[in-house]
Amino acid sequence: MKVTVYGAGNQNLYVNQLNLPGTYGGVPPYGGSRMAIEFAKAGHDVILAEVNKSNLTDEQWKIVEEAGVKVLTDDAEAAKEAEIAIFFTPFGKKTVEIAKTILPHLPQNAIIANTCTVSPVILYTMLEVELRTKRKDIGITSMHPAAVPGTPQHGHYVISSKATNGTEYASDEQIEKCVKLTESIEKTPYLVPADVSATVSDMGSLLTAVTLAGVLDYYSVGTKVIKAPKKMVEQQILMTLQTMASLVESSGVDGLVKALNPELLSKAASSMHLLDQQKDLDAALEILTHLDGELEKASTVAEIKPTTLVAAQSLVKELETLIGGAAANGAIKRSTKKLFQ
Repeated sequence: MKVTVYGAGNQNLYVNQLNLPGTYGGVPPYGGSRMAIEFAKAGHDVILAEVNKSNLTDEQWKIVEEAGVKVLTDDAEAAKEAEIAIFFTPFGKKTVEIAKTILPHLPQNAIIANTCTVSPVILYTMLEVELRTKRKDIGITSMHPAAVPGTPQHGHYVISSKATNGTEYASDEQIEKCVKLTESIEKTPYLVPADVSATVSDMGSLLTAVTLAGVLDYYSVGTKVIKAPKKMVEQQILMTLQTMASLVESSGVDGLVKALNPELLSKAASSMHLLDQQKDLDAALEILTHLDGELEKASTVAEIKPTTLVAAQSLVKELETLIGGAAANGAIKRSTKKLFQ
């Protein structure tokens, strides 16, 4: 398989700032360069596209090239034979710029696969005009390592399938290519809906894990101990998550903290400590009662901006019913873009 990895990874960040060799283990180079090395060692034809040669030391570049990886500095040139183009590139705008640059040069039925640099939904949205007119053959998915490549924690890839609303960003055949590429280097492929993949694989997975643990804790206590109706418990979960998300959207984390009042929340939540095994609640109460000083200070002067609390999926249905057609689709698409940007 012909694979191009865009972005070698900043080794100064990984080695000197994060101290990955001491914290997690593994041997540099980490990141996109390690992905390229692993693909090449599995027998694939691999190009590593990197403009900034200072991201790796001379010795690390030697490791890359000795693995059989071809190194190029021209993004368009690196795209010409890429069946799969994987983006281990800077967050956000730069990734989109690279995608637009290489799109005309990719071979027929090629795949663009993001990592944590941008959501596949946003990547598709930003390329939608070209993808729906000039390059209908190109698929958008992810090859998200969900860990730093080169560390022992990296034993898998998160590959985006069709979204939860049924939208397809890549064909089954294109997704299967990514699955086979993953399996060829003896790593586990996880197929995840395109609009969910970032939630379980980006840095925010820390928040996802803690939040899901809290949801499951409350669900267990609510339905098994208090024996409340399942529908009521789920409604409270929805209300809580939607309220918190909406406050962050309108007022930021400082505004969220001010609105929720950690002192009050700690007192209320401690009354729900009904089982010995509620370790997640123990940890939460410890954090809330020993709030970071800078965050506490910032929250006291934060502004809670006007926030309309709604059930998002119900609002989507209302829009479709009330205004229908292109108007509803446009409003929903613009709102979706803001969620993933």
